[in-house]
Amino acid sequence: MQTILPSEFKRQMVLLLDGAPHVVEDMHTSGTAQTRHRLHTRLRHLTTGRLIDRVFAENERVAVADLETRPVTYSYAQADRQIFIDAETYDEFEFTNEQLGERRGYLKENAEYKALRLDGRLLDLVLPPQIALKVVDTVPPARGGSTAEWKEAKLETGLQIMVPLFIANGEMIRVDTAAKKYLGRESSGV
Repeated sequence: MQTILPSEFKRQMVLLLDGAPHVVEDMHTSGTAQTRHRLHTRLRHLTTGRLIDRVFAENERVAVADLETRPVTYSYAQADRQIFIDAETYDEFEFTNEQLGERRGYLKENAEYKALRLDGRLLDLVLPPQIALKVVDTVPPARGGSTAEWKEAKLETGLQIMVPLFIANGEMIRVDTAAKKYLGRESSGV
């Protein structure tokens, strides 16, 4: 199994800690020229969805999971589970709402995503960097004023974000899935 140093970590990389897969959600370094550098990470356990904070020494070697990615299509929600279909085998599988967390707000029916597999077991879902969603509820657009003014908008998936004042109900917008931020209007491509 391949091992790497903390200086080689990247966001969304999957590490094997105590035999369990964890994805790197966030990280930053600390230390000075006189002290050893340490890498502070926020990790999400891929089977339970639980977040943990862990500090790694600069010379500590960590095992990296050998992952396989598969294209999947979001099908529907059922109670506290989200149902997906493997695009290659047409097998149906599910993730619990707890496993997906806030990422549920980016799931659109019939949209394609990537699923991570380890040793034939489905582990996690990877969102695209941005996704187009329809605005379903916001106050009417305002004319004039500053372009730096924002209002709250509810999107088709139930996600709520801040959008500029000129956005109206029914418009398609692009949303940054990592930062949960408005990126711009979706071009129609016609």
